[in-house]
Amino acid sequence: MSSEKSTFLGLEDAGSEAQVAVVCAPYDLTSTFGKGADRGPEAMLAASGAVETWDEETSRDLETLSYTTWRPEDAAAFGALAPEEMATALLATHRTMLDRGHWVLGVGGEHSITYGQFAALHERHPDLAVLQIDAHLDLRDEYDGSKHNHACIAARFVEAGVPLVQVGMRSCSRAEAALVDERDMTVHWARNVIGRTAYHRDVLADLVDRPVFVTVDLDGFDPAIVPATGTPEPGGLSWNDVTLLLHTVGRHCRVVGADICELAPHEYSRPSEFLAARLAAKMIAYFVLEPSR
Repeated sequence: MSSEKSTFLGLEDAGSEAQVAVVCAPYDLTSTFGKGADRGPEAMLAASGAVETWDEETSRDLETLSYTTWRPEDAAAFGALAPEEMATALLATHRTMLDRGHWVLGVGGEHSITYGQFAALHERHPDLAVLQIDAHLDLRDEYDGSKHNHACIAARFVEAGVPLVQVGMRSCSRAEAALVDERDMTVHWARNVIGRTAYHRDVLADLVDRPVFVTVDLDGFDPAIVPATGTPEPGGLSWNDVTLLLHTVGRHCRVVGADICELAPHEYSRPSEFLAARLAAKMIAYFVLEPSR
């Protein structure tokens, strides 16, 4: 068996000259139910080799772009970092990627890996807004003694003062629900949006005219189609729910970066892995290729 690492879409790695960088963060230290998200990046990359590079929806060819993949030199050491150290390390990595001019797709790993990319983008775009697709609000200020626990990522967005739009949520604590009410936050609960698109107008009203960062926790999908995730909440979004929303955002907003988190592969998780890879390809078609026409 070859020890050669997978590349995104099976394409040649273009190194520092690439237009798109896939930043892999194999981290799963703070997850609290199902484990395995540290294996998510490699599983997604391996599955991406089976994804067609022609996007039938946008009529765009992903092979017209060049790609590079970043991995930590020592995955085991990276995975053992304290959450605060991990966030600092990824912030430095994402600064480097942005300095090189890459459009970056982050791949986790649990949702705590999102902070480094978010913070690097916020430095360059003070008017940044965030679209979060997720099953959970992730608004705890800290959890298990850390502000960089996977349950706290949205609290860091709020703390930074950026507009935040949350879609697909269906689980939260009493304190998180109270915070949403107190701050009149924009939450599109799954029960209100599944199979619908009228709410897209409200999403755009909060995001348009700002650079946007999109973060997708795969548990935002219904576990019937993505069971391989750490906390598979019932009652989630469909493939069409998610892609229709992302396509709408891509057509009307300037998306400056995105990530996909919480793929936790196991023996029978190939459909989840392929969906994550297909979603990555869709994001690049929607956010990088289609706006360039």
